[in-house]
Amino acid sequence: MMNLVRHIRINNYLIIIIFAFALTLFGCSKEEKPSKYVAKINKSVLTEEDLKSALKDERNKGIYREEYINNWIKSEILYEEAADKGLLNDAEFKSLLDRTKKELASALLVRKIADENKIEPTDDEIKKYFDSNKDDFKLVDDAYIFNEINFNDYNKAVEFRNSLLETEWNRALNQYRNDQSVIELQSKKMLLKYQIQPTTLLRVITTLDVNEVSVVLETEQKEFTVVQLLEKFGKDLIPSLDMVKTEVKERLSIIKRNQYIKEYIDKLIADHNLEIERY
Repeated sequence: MMNLVRHIRINNYLIIIIFAFALTLFGCSKEEKPSKYVAKINKSVLTEEDLKSALKDERNKGIYREEYINNWIKSEILYEEAADKGLLNDAEFKSLLDRTKKELASALLVRKIADENKIEPTDDEIKKYFDSNKDDFKLVDDAYIFNEINFNDYNKAVEFRNSLLETEWNRALNQYRNDQSVIELQSKKMLLKYQIQPTTLLRVITTLDVNEVSVVLETEQKEFTVVQLLEKFGKDLIPSLDMVKTEVKERLSIIKRNQYIKEYIDKLIADHNLEIERY
């Protein structure tokens, strides 16, 4: 998916401080849950719950646990140092913070409006869009479709693998759908080679034969993974609609969403009697 990113040219140091300030306001727990924190700097606390939530966020995709913790520590230390040096009272900081607040409020409003007015493309619209834009979905790398399940208990992962070797995926899965040791599971997951992380998982998936089940992998600390390769495809292949239907639907949904937001903003401008001085 293509992500629209707005680049703002401001002093790099101030970017770090603003990030640290936002993280302190919204991303940290105070000492209410001291028994579960993974990092603590004075009164600022990063709990295990905060960490798990952050790592599931799309913005942190691909970031490892230790990397996030280190970034959090750096941001907190920079923020506290900035506060100690009086930077929070600096005129440039206040001006930047005011602009950031407006942009954040605008972004939250747009997200709220979009969430309240979701427009789901129909199957006919999805097919028509795909047929008109097939080259956009050409595989830029080798692709793999696989089943994946993650456990926090090694023995449970071994039990599941043994069960899967004797039956098919859905039957093996039925015994573990409500098991507390299951962290995450996905059926028929499709990823390009460069998207598969961590390296341990990539190395195993690329060596599996179709329908082969992996050994139990420790992909993260105390996280045990079993995968089953379903299909693999070579680079430059134009996939079938079934293979990329989710991506096509997401892309078309974004187009329809952006069109709705544009019309919403155009109406707001018309309703507010906008006046622009031309020089």
